[in-house]
Amino acid sequence: MLVAHRGFRSKTGENRMIDFIEALKICKAVEFDIRMTKDKQIIIFHDHNLKRIAGINKTIRSLTYDELKNLDFFVKNPDWVPAHFIDDFAKKISKKYIMINVEIKPDRYTDLEYKSIKEALDILRKSTTAEIIVSSFSHSTLKWISQFGKDFKKGYLMEKPSEYDPNLIKGFDYLHPYVGSLKRSSEFYLNINLPMNIWTFKKNEDVTIIKSIYPKKLLNAFISDKKDLKI
Repeated sequence: MLVAHRGFRSKTGENRMIDFIEALKICKAVEFDIRMTKDKQIIIFHDHNLKRIAGINKTIRSLTYDELKNLDFFVKNPDWVPAHFIDDFAKKISKKYIMINVEIKPDRYTDLEYKSIKEALDILRKSTTAEIIVSSFSHSTLKWISQFGKDFKKGYLMEKPSEYDPNLIKGFDYLHPYVGSLKRSSEFYLNINLPMNIWTFKKNEDVTIIKSIYPKKLLNAFISDKKDLKI
């Protein structure tokens, strides 16, 4: 399966509603990141702060959602306003997808904040028939995800073998490994023997290499920036 990474991330945009809508013309699977604002609103945004996207050295956590939307950059570039996870994505377009990978970005979430995230995921679950995969790099968040029931699939996100915890991964449905690490450490990943949603493809050559190393049964999805990736 081809998966639109941040709605097919490019120099012109990522993780925006217009990116998700445009990506639907190519595939019905998407991966994106969620974070929490100061007023506990869950938004779709990758970075910890706004410096790369908006040229402002402020963190997402330091601003309410209204304050964020009213920053000069977003007022002038309304398409870049971070999508609200529930009101924009879940309620408006989630039903158009067959697979949705929600990555929870690492943060110091409290129990109440985890509860809010789960409530938002439950709303997403009710809004679509898509397979919903919840993943994270944070081991504390992965421990929390491991408690989810059958309504959600669980993805163990990792960049390199040192991040692997054989006890923590028990009960997870998928491994989400970095394509570069898969090329370097094939024996390690073959021994895990778990279906993989692999990130992030940027060139067709990597597809050829991965297919030559790993059996088809392990290759569940190709999370890609490249819209015309040949899988």
